[in-house]
Amino acid sequence: MKTSIYVFLFALLFLGACAEDKEIGEIQITDPDYVLPQGGNAAADEVILKLYEKYNTYFLYKYTEKDIEWTQTALWAYYDYEPIDPNDVVNLLNLLEITWFDLYDAEVLKRMMPYRVFLTGMLKEDIGSWWENWVDIPARYLENQIAINKVEKDVADMSAAEKREFKSYLQATFLEYCVAYGVITIPDEFYAGSDYTKSYASSSEEAREWGFVYNPKTDSEWSYDTYQITSTDDVNAYLASLVYRTTGEWAEDLEYPLIREKYQILVNCLKEQYGIDVCKIGNTVYE
Repeated sequence: MKTSIYVFLFALLFLGACAEDKEIGEIQITDPDYVLPQGGNAAADEVILKLYEKYNTYFLYKYTEKDIEWTQTALWAYYDYEPIDPNDVVNLLNLLEITWFDLYDAEVLKRMMPYRVFLTGMLKEDIGSWWENWVDIPARYLENQIAINKVEKDVADMSAAEKREFKSYLQATFLEYCVAYGVITIPDEFYAGSDYTKSYASSSEEAREWGFVYNPKTDSEWSYDTYQITSTDDVNAYLASLVYRTTGEWAEDLEYPLIREKYQILVNCLKEQYGIDVCKIGNTVYE
């Protein structure tokens, strides 16, 4: 059954009664561990058990509304979703193999993975624009969880462009999640050269001169907007561009000195500190 979710969640207040041995900022799981296999599809269950053993992450196609809404972080969001048909799970997992798992070293990915990955049959977000509200999205994240939407085609029937688009959106979402919840820490040097007090750029060229890039995930160009860009907007645009674009497609933007500097800081940080070859992710295209 289609379930509309209106998520208006408040951050929890941590009181002095917390146990002394609890680490500050430790992610709390409010629900008990799930029972695997879930029993809806034998082939899917076999793959999911192997994924759990490899990454210590639950890939779930049966879950409650409370599960998929759960977060400690205050959030305004409006999502609409449907649980996935168990018969569609294997196809989605096959797609995740080439658009997620193959892009990382297994031990690196294990350290980055959220506790739960919810597989959905439909996932929409209300973007709140005056000309369009509901849009289909391939993925979204909350605290210690990611929801991923199925595709309508068999993986073998998807075009190279369709697989690349899914890969790029999913990886931009995943890296945003990692930064938002402290799995990845962006160096201060990335932000140091940027002035976040500036008014909006008058053109894309001026935005590039100031060190800001287009965000292909959200289709956001700062020079078209009327608000000041934030440091979060900035790093998310770079992360999205890194996974959406090949190295060659960066060439024009890298002519701008500040963009080249920030690009190199991010690429080196992800590779040297976290073992993530983000250029490999961006350069991954399909036949």
